[in-house]
Amino acid sequence: MRARKTIGYVFILLAIILTITVIGLLPFLFKTVFNFFKIFTGKLDSSQIGYTIGSIIYWVIHISLTILLWIYGRKWTSKVTIK
Repeated sequence: MRARKTIGYVFILLAIILTITVIGLLPFLFKTVFNFFKIFTGKLDSSQIGYTIGSIIYWVIHISLTILLWIYGRKWTSKVTIK
């Protein structure tokens, strides 16, 4: 039980770091979303399309990992009440 609580605090610490990173890289996130919509207009060449799709995959993994770390960190550090 103690190890799980410690890991929960580590998860929260990592989630805080990843959240600050998302806030710091917000202009790049908006640029990636904007470039994603430019794919359908045909204004990007193949290397730019590949870079944009790779960036989208990165952001999906980054944001989903941040959310999962927050969820499990809060879940494992909360007080357990059994009725």
